[in-house]
Amino acid sequence: MGYLLTEEQQLIQQNAREFAQEYIAPAAAEIDHTGAHPADIVAKMVEQDFLGIFMPAEFGGAEAGYLSYSLIIEEISRVSGAVAAILVNHASLAAYSISRWGSGEQKRTYLAALCQGEKLGAFALAEPGAAPGAGQQKVVAHKDGDDYVLHGRKCYVANGGAAGVYIVVAQTKPEAGAQGMSAFIVDSGTAGLSVVRTIGKMGLRGCQSAELEFNNVKIPAANLLGAEGTGLAIAAEAQAAAAIAEGAMMVGIAQAAMEDAVKYGKQRIQFRRPIASFPAIQTMLADMAANIHLLRLAVYDAASLLEKGEPFANEAAIIRLFAARAGQSALIDVIQVEGGYGYSQEMPASRLYRDVKGVVIKDSSLDFPEKIIAGNLLA
Repeated sequence: MGYLLTEEQQLIQQNAREFAQEYIAPAAAEIDHTGAHPADIVAKMVEQDFLGIFMPAEFGGAEAGYLSYSLIIEEISRVSGAVAAILVNHASLAAYSISRWGSGEQKRTYLAALCQGEKLGAFALAEPGAAPGAGQQKVVAHKDGDDYVLHGRKCYVANGGAAGVYIVVAQTKPEAGAQGMSAFIVDSGTAGLSVVRTIGKMGLRGCQSAELEFNNVKIPAANLLGAEGTGLAIAAEAQAAAAIAEGAMMVGIAQAAMEDAVKYGKQRIQFRRPIASFPAIQTMLADMAANIHLLRLAVYDAASLLEKGEPFANEAAIIRLFAARAGQSALIDVIQVEGGYGYSQEMPASRLYRDVKGVVIKDSSLDFPEKIIAGNLLA
């Protein structure tokens, strides 16, 4: 893939690969086993400027572009999908939202803190039992003089409990339905905001998910992100940006799984020859390689569009659709190649498969990707 990358991007990619091998690989299995937030590794990523890699230098970012960031996500995912998920939720959702819609003061206060690793970011959209803004426990924000008061619950908040800043999508005009949703910046230490529980998951376990309760949480009106009524539009674009990074996650996880299957196929002897010599095994490996290659190209293309300021929502939807199919297919075939060993926890395929599943379902799109793609075709 070097022909697509500048020398600077190749150096960033190599640095991320070496970082992942040195600092993340030794702890990857333990992170998966315990599900604990790897604060020490996050601190190491701060030292590498990973948390603000594509953000403006004015606010402490490295201005290296979204493609460079995607390369970092891919390399980290080859070692730990959980660590990559922490970075994606911080950068592609929380930091991106403030960078894109924040006021100058919001950027100076919050974006700088996110870029410099003073605070970890999270995006709170999903709510218990219903679509955002529709259920009995929906988060509602009432205007009270120069403040907003938030009340309700959010669930499955990635980085929840570990984050210092939350982007919270809340209902400001219930009578307007989806058009009455707005986004707010909420400090984790604000009175009335509490972590109800952390939610155990099959995969991406080191990326902590939590349920949050907002009990009359008062924040200044200046913490409104964008304009009232634009909350779902903000969420939709942020999720599209995250879909590109999640595509890079899928590339990294599937690449690691395929390499493990190739290694196993060369070593496993059946009928006096390596199983990698059998046509059925070669067909599965070839399908994996082709899908990973195509997904990687799609991710690089969409990341380049985003950093150039061009429309990218359709490409992000295509990535979301194809990544789900390609990633899950690859891991099923890897386990098939490795047989009983692949199904055991002695091999990495178990963790990689659970992480792939987490990438597919951890954030539901506001629209199904098929609807977005078809809508653009039929417009």
